[in-house]
Amino acid sequence: MTAHTKPPRVSRTKGKLLLGVLAAASLAMGGLTAGPASAQAPAPEPKEAGATGTGTSEHATGVDTPAEARAVEEYHMKDPPLAGAADYAQWLPTSGAASPAGPAPSTPGPAPSTPGSVPPASATGLVTAEEWARDLPKEAAKEVRKAFPANLPLARTVGRVWYTNPRDGKTYGCSAASINSPSKMMVATAGHCVAIGGSGAGGSDPGKRVWMKNWMFMPAYNTGGQEAPYGKFVAKYIRAFDYWLDGGGLPYDFALVTVNPNAQGQQVVNAVGGNGLSYNYGDTEDVTMVGYPVNHGGGYTQNHYAGRTKTSDRDLTLIMMEGSGFNEGGSGGPWLRKYDPLTGKGFINGVTSVIRNGTSNKNDSPHFGSAMKLMWDEQGSRM
Repeated sequence: MTAHTKPPRVSRTKGKLLLGVLAAASLAMGGLTAGPASAQAPAPEPKEAGATGTGTSEHATGVDTPAEARAVEEYHMKDPPLAGAADYAQWLPTSGAASPAGPAPSTPGPAPSTPGSVPPASATGLVTAEEWARDLPKEAAKEVRKAFPANLPLARTVGRVWYTNPRDGKTYGCSAASINSPSKMMVATAGHCVAIGGSGAGGSDPGKRVWMKNWMFMPAYNTGGQEAPYGKFVAKYIRAFDYWLDGGGLPYDFALVTVNPNAQGQQVVNAVGGNGLSYNYGDTEDVTMVGYPVNHGGGYTQNHYAGRTKTSDRDLTLIMMEGSGFNEGGSGGPWLRKYDPLTGKGFINGVTSVIRNGTSNKNDSPHFGSAMKLMWDEQGSRM
């Protein structure tokens, strides 16, 4: 496996297009990934997480103001130590779910057999690839025009995440996607991209839970000569399942993150649009996986893989995709039902959870049931 390195920074007015302009509407490309980050940033001390009656807990990162969010951005610009393949191997979920502690999350509302959805949302003032290319340096604009049809809006709801793992102080990478909600401030990813599974010691001591720090989302990462063309969005609140936090249960390896506005004061869904949410659908669905895996373009290129999910052959509580082969960095990327390449949005019906290294080329996701909708209900209005 390839270790992550950060690309050189390129501004809108200088420099050339970075490795791998965002792959446009590609339906058969393999790969997802993100890159690492590192040690603690000078961010405020987080507040304690609190459990809820629906089997989730919210963690306040302590990053509440624009100045505090910019401090996290500055921290990552100093190139803290990055995790390598061996580091990822210690923390990535493997096949088979751990025995979760405590009762399963309650699932009131729609019966498990009743599919439901939350609709996607458009960005404010959507810009087409051609309009966007006019503002770029000549060579960068040339690459954008080559990669995208003239009037195709950019697929920009999916991005790269950097965060610090407090256990080793290194920076790791995941993928994530903006998701529509009343707050317009929410991002969806995998639970292991926000907290160490099972760190809560079976629920006996929630204070032992280990939450990631310096969590930052960059939609449409490394596109058109820019590291973060739509800005950087730093975590304000993180919500994960107690099943994941206390037992490492893969069926609940999912999280929602409320992010601060970017430096321009934009909420993430207003800046790039937001995907919808699907829940209680069957194990067999046509989806497009999206993300930034290291084994595809070093984690600098957004990759898409389209296929049909099925019940996992490693764990019946999960769904799997065959042939995708996303490795580290691809974790947390969305599995989108009804993906529309003209808008770059769809309905999140799963996230990359299990990375199967080796020759299997398979990935697994939690099956999205009513519990995921309940989490969305709890976090969706958080500001």
